[in-house]
Amino acid sequence: MADRSAEIAAMGKTETLFGALSVLVVEDESFTRMVLAKMLGALGVKAVHQAADGESGLAAVAAHSPDLVLCDVEMQPMDGFGFVQKLRVSGEPRGSALPVVLMSGRVDDDRKAKAQASGADRVLVKPVTPASLREALAMATAAQPA
Repeated sequence: MADRSAEIAAMGKTETLFGALSVLVVEDESFTRMVLAKMLGALGVKAVHQAADGESGLAAVAAHSPDLVLCDVEMQPMDGFGFVQKLRVSGEPRGSALPVVLMSGRVDDDRKAKAQASGADRVLVKPVTPASLREALAMATAAQPA
């Protein structure tokens, strides 16, 4: 029973910690976008914005100024690597420092190196779990100015 109380207390702390975050999910599969939005809401994220591809993701960054971007790697016509590269050179004030987490079903050394070269901050293995999503959010909050 004590373990469950600690877990509930930790969840409340997490919700408070992430309650000020705005997250953009860039994912071409609508079901996956919906699942990620629900998971983010359950973690207490105040605002979740969605985009179905890289181009609309760039527009959403400009429109919503998110604190973190979760972006699928395998999308058409612009993949996640292209999205991050364009974001980093976009001239958007936050574009160069905005935390971007790429998501992929295949995460090997080559893909990690390509993600780093594109300017991504991290790569999450899909399917994304609540625990891995919590870690990505914690990274974003740690990167926020005090």
